[in-house]
Amino acid sequence: MYLMRPHTLVSSSADPDALVVLAHAAGPLTGREVARRAGRSQDRTRQVLERLVDHGIVLREDVGAARLYSLNREHLAAPAIVELSELRALLVDRLRAELAAWKRPPLGAALFGSAARGDGDLDSDIDLLVVRPEDVGEEDSVWRSQIDLLYDGVRAWTGNPAAIVEVGAGELDDLICRAPPVLDSIRAEGIDLAGTRIGRLLRSTR
Repeated sequence: MYLMRPHTLVSSSADPDALVVLAHAAGPLTGREVARRAGRSQDRTRQVLERLVDHGIVLREDVGAARLYSLNREHLAAPAIVELSELRALLVDRLRAELAAWKRPPLGAALFGSAARGDGDLDSDIDLLVVRPEDVGEEDSVWRSQIDLLYDGVRAWTGNPAAIVEVGAGELDDLICRAPPVLDSIRAEGIDLAGTRIGRLLRSTR
């Protein structure tokens, strides 16, 4: 590690991919497995891992003909790498805290889509379903202010735009009957953020 130039530890887009894989791993991994989980070629991943070994952030253990790699959690940069690898969980926590502070709390709210799956990129929206309670009008000034602040907050926290599907409690039956494709995504991968569990709210009674 260059102490005067620590940013050189990460010199290509493949470096953080490998580091995040190792940060999430329960134990040492082969280079092939790191490449598979990172979605990178084996040759490129091997080059990256060996360079990171030179920096000391990755540890290498030779076991027979196999080379096993793990994150050096004693390294000065390790806490930052682990924190970066957990940004999705941090986003979920921040969304829950934001919604918990609303003066007009939602009947339910969930994160879904690429952000919930963890495979979004720079062009991905942060997809949210927010269910408005029956006693809160769509044009209620407090409610609209909360929605606007949620849009602004998501953009500030992530750099990605929020795509908020806002539905009134009285519109849920119609939404379920229409069965738009977005419902499959919400049911399959939705992460509950506030109020009643989304799975319960969207459970069809037919």
